Amino acid sequence: MHSQMTTTMHTPIIYREWTPEDFEPVRRVLLETWLATYSSFIPEDDIHSYFSQTYSVDRLAELCKSPSCKGYVAVVNDEVVAFERLQFNDEENRLYISCVYVLPKSQGSGIGHHLLRLAEDMARILELDRVWLGVMVENKSSVEWYKKFGFTFVQEEPFLMGKTNVQHLIGYKTVI
Repeated sequence: MHSQMTTTMHTPIIYREWTPEDFEPVRRVLLETWLATYSSFIPEDDIHSYFSQTYSVDRLAELCKSPSCKGYVAVVNDEVVAFERLQFNDEENRLYISCVYVLPKSQGSGIGHHLLRLAEDMARILELDRVWLGVMVENKSSVEWYKKFGFTFVQEEPFLMGKTNVQHLIGYKTVI
């Protein structure tokens, strides 16, 4: 899976695997989306702290090189507007959508749905019948969005972002 293109409202959207040149734009997508989505239930200091620890350029470089990790970006008008990271877990034989984030200005355009389909395609390539993900319970709009696309949530686990403990729903979608 190299590069795909769709068009929304006459604006081409390019989907491609990420490269080291995407690290800074990916960091911007993550931070901007986190602040817009999580700041109502996680203090901004905790968001910034977790972001700095987890998504440094060095950490992204490690992830990009990992054979069990696959990253995709969506590009509109030469701007990275979304990022998805997939992680294959050998021990569980599961493909996880570790993150999928679309800038607020680009939400509702079908980009997130297309990224989910790329994850499903990867699961099929790996001969898996499910794709898994986690989403914060208090991120209600995303929980509903994932349910709309066929995800079933089967467990709840704590997740620590900075010093804030939030509950995470873990679920899957069957891939046909």
